[in-house]
Order: sequence, then structure tokens, then C-alpha cells
Amino acid sequence: MTQKVFAIKEVMPVLKDVPKTFFEHLGEFRSRIIKSAITIMAGTIISLVFSKRLFDLSDGLFTLPLRISSTDIITIFMGFLSRIGIGGSIVDLFQLYLQSKASKTSIITLFAATPMEKFVVVFKASFIVGVIISAPIIIYQAWVFVLPALKKNERQYFVPLFIITLFFFAIGATFAFFIVTPISIPILAGFLPSIQNQWRIESYFSFVAWIVLAFGVAFELPVVMGFVARIGILDARFFKKKRKFAVVGVFIISAILTPTQDPFTMSLMAIPLLFLYEVGIRFSDIFGKQKISELSG
Repeated sequence: MTQKVFAIKEVMPVLKDVPKTFFEHLGEFRSRIIKSAITIMAGTIISLVFSKRLFDLSDGLFTLPLRISSTDIITIFMGFLSRIGIGGSIVDLFQLYLQSKASKTSIITLFAATPMEKFVVVFKASFIVGVIISAPIIIYQAWVFVLPALKKNERQYFVPLFIITLFFFAIGATFAFFIVTPISIPILAGFLPSIQNQWRIESYFSFVAWIVLAFGVAFELPVVMGFVARIGILDARFFKKKRKFAVVGVFIISAILTPTQDPFTMSLMAIPLLFLYEVGIRFSDIFGKQKISELSG
């Protein structure tokens, strides 16, 4: 027990329970923003140094969704849904429809419409990669800023919440990059097959980057639900009663966050979010204020 407390204290910042004025809080907020900005700048510079490895069409990381077999990804993803109990005739029909659309996709070529477009795209994409690289430090700065508002007995959850937040963001971003984009791109390209798919590189990279960030943020849903329950605003019983409204809300959020607002990309975000909503109910049940008081009592 002593070793556990010592380990947490080693990771957590030293805090003094001294009331701060509004301007002191504002100054600390500015300090956290500056540190996060410096981290993003460093990540962007690193990405620019390795820009060829990131954005080359033949073996670049960002163009990987164009080279992944979408039909294989669809089969693997739908098989995973069946294994976890999300299946049935509707899912099977959806799988067949996606595979038929993906198999008819014509060749996709990227082009630059202006002399500066390549440079702008590389810089923008490097900035996005810089944000992803610096995400652990950004999340850490956000948690440290919120930490003084918590009680002493609540601060022990800082380290696990930080790890969980980072974990769900990474899972969402990875899922978006390796599952959603390889499925969405050929499906979107499959419409009107008589028209050639010549996409501007700016549009392509913006599409991929936005999906990755949107899914990373959206996958924080269980963490938000658990935190809201922990501070006593809502509880697990409320989330269970509002499942029907949650389904509608999830599809609305998916429509807002997906850049193309097409039903396929929306579904690829909505299905995991519905699953994460159930995970969030479990989180709110475990970390809820009432649950914690019952366990301590």
C-alpha cells in the first residue's frame, strides 16, 4: 500500500491547497496553453523532418489507407462485430453491400492543383501529426490544470484517468486510420463509377486527418461519462434510462464529426460509440459518487 501511494506521488505534480485568484488561474491556464503549443510545435517539426516517410504515395504512412485492401478490412471488422455479439441479418447485408461497393472502386489518383498545395498539405498534415504525437502531454496539461479543483481523496484517480484518457484516444485514432478510412475511401470513390477519382491531395489529407482526430475525441465518451458520474452530476441509472435518446444523440454526433456526412462513415463511427456508451455506463457505475461512497462505507 505504501509503495502504491509513493508511486502515485512520484507521477503526480506537487499541489498546495492554497486558494488562487481569478488572475492566478488565468495565468496558470496560459502557462498550460504555452507548454502544449511548444509541444505541438516540436511534434510538427519532427513530422516535417520525416515528411517523405509520412506522405509519400508509394510507402508513406498517410497514404496507407489507399493501399490497404478494403474488402479484407470489411471482412475482419464485421467478423469482430459478430464475435462481440453485434450481428444479424442487417449486419450481414451491410457487409455484402460494403464489399460490393468496395470491389467496384476505380483507381484513385491524387494531384496538386496549385504550386503551393504540396507544401501547404505537408505542413498541415505535419501539424496534425504533431498534435497526435503531443497528445499525451496535452492531455497531461489539461488534467494538471483541473487537478486542484478536486479533493485530496479524488486526486488518487489522476494517474489511472490520465492513462485511460490516453488509451481511448489512441484506440479511437487507430481504429479510424486502419479501419474507417480504408473502408470509407473506396466506398465514397465507388459512387458514379463512370467518373474518374482524381482527388486533390489537400482534400484527401484533410479527410484522413479529420477522421483520425474526430474518432480519437469521440472515443473519450466512456471517460467523460465516468468523470461526470464521479463528480455527482449524473449517474449510471440516468445513462441507462436515456439509452434511446443516446442512440439518437450518437448518430447526430457521428453526422457532425464525420467530414463527408455519408451514411457509411457515420455508421462506422456510430456503431463503436454505441458500444462505448455501454462501457461508459459501466464506468459511471464503478466510479460514480454514490458507488464510491457505498464502497468506502
